[in-house]
Amino acid sequence: MADNPVLQALQTLYHDPDTAAKRRANEWLQEFQHSTEAWQTAHVLLNAPDSPLEGRLFSAQTLRAKITYDLSQLPRESLPPLRDSLLNILLPLSSPSAPTGSKAVLLQLCLAISDLALQMPEWENVVPTMIERFGTDPGTVTVLLMFLKTLPEEATNPRIPLAQDEARAILNRLVSGSARRVLEVLTMYIQAEGVTTPIQISVFEALRSWLQAGEVTASQVAATPLFSAALSALASDQLFDAAVDVLCDLIHETQELNDNMTVVQEIIPRVIALRGELERYKDDPDRVRGYCRILCEAGECYQSLIVQHPGDLLPLVQAIAECAAYPDLDIVPITFYFWYALSESLERQENFSQNPAYTPILSIFSDLQSIIISHLHFPPDDEQQTAQERDEFRTFRHRMGDTLKDCCHVLGATVCLKKSYDLILSALSQPSPSWQAIEAPLFSMRSMGAEVDPNDDEVLPHIMALLPTLPQHPKIRYASILVISRYSPWLNRHPEHLTFTLSYVSAGFEMADEQVSAAAAHAMKFICQDCTTHLVPFLPQLHTFMEGIGERLGQEDVVEVCEAIAYIIDGMLPAEAASALSQFCSPLINRTQTLLSLSPSAPTSSVSVSEGDLEKISDTLEQIDAYLSIVRTLSPFPPSCYPTAGRVYAILDVLLENFGGVYHISEKVGSVLRRGLIFFPADLLVGAGTGVEGENGGGRGEEGGLVSQLIKRMQTSFEETGYASYLWIMGKVVDKFGDMVLSSTSGGETEGAGRMVGELLGRGFEGVTTSLGRLLERKVAVEIPDVLDDYVHLFHSYLIHLPPILASPLLPLALSHTLQALTCPATSIILTSLDVLALLSSHLSPSLSPSSTSTSSSRPSTPKNPAAVRPMFAQYARPTLSLLLKGLIADFPDEASEPIGQVLVHFAIAFGGSGGEIEAWVREALAGVGGHLILPADKEAFLGHIHECIASGQPEKIKYALHGLLRAARRMRERGRQSRKSLGAV
Repeated sequence: MADNPVLQALQTLYHDPDTAAKRRANEWLQEFQHSTEAWQTAHVLLNAPDSPLEGRLFSAQTLRAKITYDLSQLPRESLPPLRDSLLNILLPLSSPSAPTGSKAVLLQLCLAISDLALQMPEWENVVPTMIERFGTDPGTVTVLLMFLKTLPEEATNPRIPLAQDEARAILNRLVSGSARRVLEVLTMYIQAEGVTTPIQISVFEALRSWLQAGEVTASQVAATPLFSAALSALASDQLFDAAVDVLCDLIHETQELNDNMTVVQEIIPRVIALRGELERYKDDPDRVRGYCRILCEAGECYQSLIVQHPGDLLPLVQAIAECAAYPDLDIVPITFYFWYALSESLERQENFSQNPAYTPILSIFSDLQSIIISHLHFPPDDEQQTAQERDEFRTFRHRMGDTLKDCCHVLGATVCLKKSYDLILSALSQPSPSWQAIEAPLFSMRSMGAEVDPNDDEVLPHIMALLPTLPQHPKIRYASILVISRYSPWLNRHPEHLTFTLSYVSAGFEMADEQVSAAAAHAMKFICQDCTTHLVPFLPQLHTFMEGIGERLGQEDVVEVCEAIAYIIDGMLPAEAASALSQFCSPLINRTQTLLSLSPSAPTSSVSVSEGDLEKISDTLEQIDAYLSIVRTLSPFPPSCYPTAGRVYAILDVLLENFGGVYHISEKVGSVLRRGLIFFPADLLVGAGTGVEGENGGGRGEEGGLVSQLIKRMQTSFEETGYASYLWIMGKVVDKFGDMVLSSTSGGETEGAGRMVGELLGRGFEGVTTSLGRLLERKVAVEIPDVLDDYVHLFHSYLIHLPPILASPLLPLALSHTLQALTCPATSIILTSLDVLALLSSHLSPSLSPSSTSTSSSRPSTPKNPAAVRPMFAQYARPTLSLLLKGLIADFPDEASEPIGQVLVHFAIAFGGSGGEIEAWVREALAGVGGHLILPADKEAFLGHIHECIASGQPEKIKYALHGLLRAARRMRERGRQSRKSLGAV
C-alpha cells in the first residue's frame, strides 16, 4: 500500500519540506481526481484496512468530487453498484472501533451519497431506504443522521449538473416529499429512552439543515416534542450550543409573521422566560452569549410586533437591554442589529415619540445610551492591555458609535447630545474625576455628529464653551479636538467661534503627545475644508503659525495642516489664490534651495548634502505636494505664476542629477513634478504661446523648453536607477501633451511645438525601453512589478497619443516587456498589459478599429500600420497566445476575457488564412496548459470552435468560443478550490 502513487503524493504534499515538490504533488492529485481510474483507486484506498487517514479522507473527497462533476464518466448501469459500494463502506465507519478521523470520512461519503441520490432518479425511496438500513441499530443511527443532515444541504448545490426543471422535480420528490417522514424519525430519536448526547446533538444538527432549507416549517416543528426538547436541552452543558443553534434557526424561520402567528405566540413567552437565566448564569459568559443570541434573534424577527404591542413585548426589549449591559464586550455586539432594526421600525411610526405607549421603550433607549457610553470607557490606567487588545477595543468603540446613532434616531440628536454633555458635567462634579469618565462622553459626541443639526443652538454652544475648561489630560484633549473636527460644519454656520477654535486646536500642537498633534492636524484640515470663506482673513495668522511650528511637528501632521490651508486657498479667486500660494510655498522653495546650498540666481549642478538635510528636503517637497494636491491649478492662470515653473524645475533638476538614485527623493520629486504638470499650462512648459520667455516664461534655454529638459532627465534618471517613478512621470508628460502632439498635423498655433514634443517623446520612449531591457537581463519581471506597471501604462499612453511610435525599431522590445509584465500577479498590471496588446494588435489590419477599452471614443482613429506590427506579432505570436490562454484559464481576472478576445480576433483576421497559423499557435498554446487547469475535451472543443469561426469567415465570433473556454476554466477553478479545501482539511 505504501507504494500507491496517491499515498506517495499525499505524503509529499503534507510532509515534504520542498515547496516545489508540494506544488507538483498538489497538481498531480488534482489531475488524478479528473481521471477515470480515480473511481477504482478511491474505492481501494477506502476499503484497505491499512490505509492511513490521509488516504481515506482524500479518497472520500475524491469520490464526492467525481460524483459531483464526473458522474457522466460512468454508464448509468454502474450507478447502483456504486451506490451499494458506498453504503457498504459507511457501516465500519460508525463502529466504536473505527479508526481516528472516521467521522470526517463519514461526512464526505454522506455528502457523496446525497449528491448521487440527486442525480439518480432511478433510486426510489432514498430516505426510507436509508432509514431502514441505518435507522434501526443504535450503532448506525449516527450514519443516518449524518446523511439526513447533508441531503437538504446538497439539494441546492449549484455545482451538481442538473437542469432547473430536473432539479426542481428531484427536490420535490427526494427532499420535500420526505420531510414529514424525517420529522417523525427525528422526533422518535429525541424521545427514545436512553438516547445519548451525541445522538441528540446529531438530531438537532439534522433538524437545522431541514429548517434552513425550508423543507420543514417552524409550525411543524413546534407541533412536535422537538421544540420542547430544544428548550429543555438548554439546561445541559453538553447540549447547550446545539440547542441554541436550532432555537435560533427555528425563530428565524418564523419571521413571515402572518404565516406563523400561532407558533410565534407560542415562542415569545418561552423566549421571554429565558430572561431570568441571564441573572442566574451572569458569571458564565458562554451561557449568557447563547441566551443573548436567542433573545436577539427573537427581537430582530419580531421587532414589528414590538412596535405594534409595546406593552406586551416590553420584557423582551428589557432582556436584550440586559444583554447590552453585560460587561463582556464580545457579547454586547450581538444586540447591535436589534437596536438598529427597532429604531428603524419606530421611526416609521407617526409621532412615536409623543405616544405614551412607547415611553418605556424610549426610556430603554435612554438607558442604552448610558450603557454604551459606559462600555466606551478606556480601561483603568493600571490595567495592562496587549497591542491587539487595544486595536480590538478601538474598533469596537467605533461599532458602538453606530448604536449611539440609533439612540439619536429614537430620542433625537439634541437629547442624546445633552445627555453626553450632562455626563461630563457629572464627572467634573466629582472630587477627583477619572479621565476615562470625561473622554467616553466626548467620544460619544463625535460618534453622534452625523445626526446633529449643524444649526443647533441649544447644546453645541455649551459644549464648545465647556471644552477649554476640561482637564489637560492628553486623552481628553485628543477627544476634545476631534469633537471640534466633527462639528466643523456647525462652525461654518457659527463663525464667531472660529477664533477660539483655531487657538484651541493650534494649542494641541504644543502638547508633547503625538496623538494630540495628529488630532489637531486632522481637525485643522476639516475646519479649513468646511469653513473656507470664513478663514481667508486668518491666512496671515496661519502663515505665522506655519513658520512658528518649524520642526516641532511630525511630518504627517505638517502635511495635513498644509492640506488644510490649501483648502482655504482653493476657494479664493485665481489672482488672490496665486498670491496666497506663493506666500506659503515660497519659503518651502527657498528652504530647499538653501539646503542644497544653491544660489537663487545661478543654481549649480554639483552639490553635497548631508543625509539629515536630504530628509528635510524630502519633507519640504512633500509639503509643496500637499498644497498642490488640493489647489491643483488656477483658471485663468495668473501671469504672476509664470516664473515659478522654471525656478522650481531648476531646483528639482539639480536634486535628480545629484540624488536621483535616492529612492525617497525620486518619489517625492516625481510627485511634485506630477503636480506641476497639472498646475502649469502646456504652452508655458514648452515655451510656446505664452508670449514670455527667459525669466518669466517656461524657458527656451533649449528647444522644447522645460518639457524637453524634463523628458531627457526622466530618461537619464531611469537609465541610471531603474526607478518606476521616472516612467510614471514620462507617462504623465505623454498624457499632458498628447492632444498637442495629435493636433500638430492639422496646423495651428502649436503645430511646431507639438511636432517637436512628439519627437522628444519618441526618443525618450526608445531610451527607457532600452534601459528596461537591460534591467530585465538582471532581474525577472516579478521582482520589479512597479517598474513594469508604470512601463505598460506609459506604453499605452504612447499608443494612444503618438501613433508614429509604431514605426520604432524598438517596438518588438516594447512588446516583449509587455509580455513579461503579464507574468506579474497584480490585476492592474495584467489588465493594462492586455489593453496594450489589444491596441497593438488592432493595427494588424486596416479594417480593424482600436479595441482597447481604455481608448477614448472621442479621439480620432489613428491610421493603421500593418507593415510595422505584422512581422513583430508573427515572431511573438506563440509566447503571446501561450501567456494569454494560460492566464485566462488559470489566474487572470475575469475582466481579462474582453481584451484577450479582441487580440484573438485580430490574430484570426491577420493570420487565419492559408496555412492556418493561428490554429496551430492556439493548439500549441493549449498544449502547455496542465490537465488540472482545463480538461482535454474542453481544449478540443475550443479548437473546434476556432476552426469553425475562421473557416466560415466569421473570426469575430471567436469571442463566443472564448467565453465557452472561460466557463470551462471557471468550473475547473471551482473544482480546484474545492479540492484544495479538501486537501487542506486532511
